[in-house]
Amino acid sequence: MGRAGIPVALLFPVLVSLLCAGCAGHSALDSAGAGKSSAYQAGVPAFDIETGQARADSLCAIDLYLSIPYSSLVFERTPTGFRSRFEITARLSDRSSGQLVQEVSWAETTFVERYETTQSFDPIVLQKQLAALPGSYRADVTLEDLIDGRKASRSQSVTIVDPSDVSPALGRISLIAGRGDGKTLPQISFFVPVRKDSTECTVGAYNFPASSDSRVEMRVLRFVTDTSAALPPFYYFALPVPLGHTIMDFDRTDTAYHASRTVRAAHRVEMLEFRIPSLRQGMYRIEFSAATRTPSGNDTVLSAARYYSVKGPGFPRPATFSELIDAAVYIATEKEMASLRQAAGPEEQRKKFEDLWLSFTGDPARASALIKKYYGRVEEANRLFTILREGWRTDRGLLYCVLGPPAEVSNRLDTQTWYYGLTGNAMDNTYVFKRVLRLGGGLTVEDFVLYRQAGYEAIWGRMIARWRRGEPP
Repeated sequence: MGRAGIPVALLFPVLVSLLCAGCAGHSALDSAGAGKSSAYQAGVPAFDIETGQARADSLCAIDLYLSIPYSSLVFERTPTGFRSRFEITARLSDRSSGQLVQEVSWAETTFVERYETTQSFDPIVLQKQLAALPGSYRADVTLEDLIDGRKASRSQSVTIVDPSDVSPALGRISLIAGRGDGKTLPQISFFVPVRKDSTECTVGAYNFPASSDSRVEMRVLRFVTDTSAALPPFYYFALPVPLGHTIMDFDRTDTAYHASRTVRAAHRVEMLEFRIPSLRQGMYRIEFSAATRTPSGNDTVLSAARYYSVKGPGFPRPATFSELIDAAVYIATEKEMASLRQAAGPEEQRKKFEDLWLSFTGDPARASALIKKYYGRVEEANRLFTILREGWRTDRGLLYCVLGPPAEVSNRLDTQTWYYGLTGNAMDNTYVFKRVLRLGGGLTVEDFVLYRQAGYEAIWGRMIARWRRGEPP
């Protein structure tokens, strides 16, 4: 069985694993996205880590959390269901000397009864506590799938504040999300599903003086981001990268939420808790700042920050009719899209959505198969290419949804080339993307922008016509 129980040969052409070269680059150790994966790499386990000082103020230890989607693991069939087996190795090293402080490995086995669970993006969340003295450390975590032997690694920095120290400090910001059973789990991944209720945000306040009040402020900033769908490949631009093409503007933010609190510490460690109200989809940065007085009478200003991206409720799957309608833009006409978006409510959305796809084939069974194929590609594009906007909205997602995975991918320092045939560099089978980086605030955003050419119009028209005949490429 392949990853998540599906034969690999049915998922991708042999060379499609090259797609992810450069698309899921790991963040620097101290960056806002360290230990997180913004896109998965075909054929290797996907997981995220979160580290932080253990909450008990009498204990010098690190809490390590792992979030592993079921769908990123290989499952083998058993008489009663499906089983995955994997091993985790965590290494803790001193940041200054590089000396290994602790290494621990353990094996995990997960059983599920239903095949559908193996396809789920719901995470398996694991916790491990590592004992360590106060100091600054590098945490390196490797997950090895014991069924196919594939490995993936994540790294993050972590600091243990000395509870006997007199210097005040703020710890790492944590998000706590509720589950359907009333319990809570740390929100570990970079992408957070949109929620109807609030999300708890916590940060550790260490060694705040009890003799004076300290002022702590928390702001949630929403960044202006590009959420538009990609334009067809024949829309010609004079410049290689369209003027005004931005993934995220680090200088333009809106304050989505603000709260402040006066804290008089009763213990050496205080966990400050705030409730963030429900937020719409977008890119956010949580900022904590604190001003406190030291024993010498000097003011100490502290800060901590964390980025996260709010996505749809079923991300990476389109889970609402609104999301399904938006993603139809590549094969529906402007008139059809306008009609879909003017639907008065969910029932009318559903009716118009079904009528659109039925109009392509005239047969409910074929229309259902066509929907499954197209939105399967949308989901896969989200997994492969999501940065700040969903993967299907990107230039690579555009080609992936309409043309499918390329036969071959070539990567160079600043370009990526997709080949849809092995007949040379003919325009109708070769697409070149320029690698574009945006940096700001400790976050690096990578995108690939298609070199558009007017000559693509004919081939693109033929491909869209095939979808609308119910014969997708």
